[in-house]
Amino acid sequence: MSEEKRLCERCKAEIPLERVEALPDTFLCTKCSKEVGGDYEITIVPENMSKSGSLKKNYGGFSMQKKRRTIRPKAGPEPQE
Repeated sequence: MSEEKRLCERCKAEIPLERVEALPDTFLCTKCSKEVGGDYEITIVPENMSKSGSLKKNYGGFSMQKKRRTIRPKAGPEPQE
């Protein structure tokens, strides 16, 4: 694994190497990830595996849809006069 520094997309702080190794596709530091609710929006969708009109019980399953959140840069401190 490369030890290239990765900066947070939101606050531009350096993301710790341990976090990048654990979550290779992360673009947020731990603090920003907690503030926005994570890098991804995860949706669980129930799957219907029975035929239409069938009275048979079906226990189907679930699938997960993962979509990257839109990350907006964190606003800097207000300029003081």
